Amino acid sequence: MRNGTRAGALSLLFYLGLALLCSHEIDAAVRAEWRLLPGLSQLEDAAGYAWFVLLHIPLFTLVFWLSQHPDQRLRTRSRSVICGFLVVHAGLHFWLSEHPDYAFTPPIETLTVYGGAGVGLLYLALAWRRHQRQNSDL
Repeated sequence: MRNGTRAGALSLLFYLGLALLCSHEIDAAVRAEWRLLPGLSQLEDAAGYAWFVLLHIPLFTLVFWLSQHPDQRLRTRSRSVICGFLVVHAGLHFWLSEHPDYAFTPPIETLTVYGGAGVGLLYLALAWRRHQRQNSDL
């Protein structure tokens, strides 16, 4: 596979992970995920919901901006951090799954949270492999 094709496939994999995360956040609003988050869990549901949704605006603006940044090194590192977050995020969900306010259910949670973690891991593995190949070509 040529270098440009590899980069395109890696980008597509990143976009899949990001789409799974965005889809999960839709489900998270429905499932009242703010009840599990420090700070927001202390609020009444109407305020917790509002803050949860509104805080995602700057968060996703930053994620989209960094993942499309013109500086290739920053873009590549940002995508790796975001994919790493997908893995950590799944770990947090697993850890919180016994919490009384945890309302996520399969198959949506399985696909969006744990599928996102799988995509994140695959992205990181392929990005590392690509990095190793590029360095060995030098």
